[in-house]
Amino acid sequence: MNWIEYFCEFTGTAIHLFAGLTGIYLISFVNAPDIIKYFAIGLFFAVGLVIVVYSPLGKRSGGHINPAVTGAFWLSGLMSGIDAACYVVAQFAGAVLGAWLALTVFDWKNPAAALALPGLDYPVLPVLIVEVVITSALVIAVFSFVSSPKLGKFTGIAIGMYIVVVTVLFAAVSGASLNLARNFGPAVMLLRFDYIWVYFTASLLGALVAYGLFHGATMGAQPRCCKLCYKTEGPCLFKCKCEF
Repeated sequence: MNWIEYFCEFTGTAIHLFAGLTGIYLISFVNAPDIIKYFAIGLFFAVGLVIVVYSPLGKRSGGHINPAVTGAFWLSGLMSGIDAACYVVAQFAGAVLGAWLALTVFDWKNPAAALALPGLDYPVLPVLIVEVVITSALVIAVFSFVSSPKLGKFTGIAIGMYIVVVTVLFAAVSGASLNLARNFGPAVMLLRFDYIWVYFTASLLGALVAYGLFHGATMGAQPRCCKLCYKTEGPCLFKCKCEF
């Protein structure tokens, strides 16, 4: 059991959620077009992720902070089942802590704004498809960057930029969750599980689709590294091919 890594995922996910929900709270006071609000919210989530990935937390655990990312690495044979399960549990628990902190520290006029929900004008099926597509694209981007000797060190930054773009494009459709833990934390705190099954399904399918597409395109090759901070010296629980 790799308790230090699990704790790092727990803490990192809490920081990521707190940063993103802080953005949602602060932008609620701004009178601006929706696209500007979505950009700002995406930026807060992205900055939270980048900070975690390149911090000692991310350098130790890999900075997954997303069940779909962890699940895809497990499917690729780079994590043991127990480690992957403990990572996901830690991510869920960290998301609850991050949501609790954000909902406690700030005086929310509408706490439901912390939830990632489908847009009012969109049926469930299009929302599910969007979430599957953007989640699988996220995982494929992670796999591609960590497999590149030249681009690997930019994985965290690239994923942060991807979060901003996807939030701007799809927040009005699906909430642009990208991360089941991001849904889970606020849902538990508010006891609002509206559409949680959609995001659970999207996370599972997104990991499966990404795994299938990446391994099909690379003829079965595994990602070279499992850390979004890429090839970090120190203890490593992964079964990847990087020299560390």
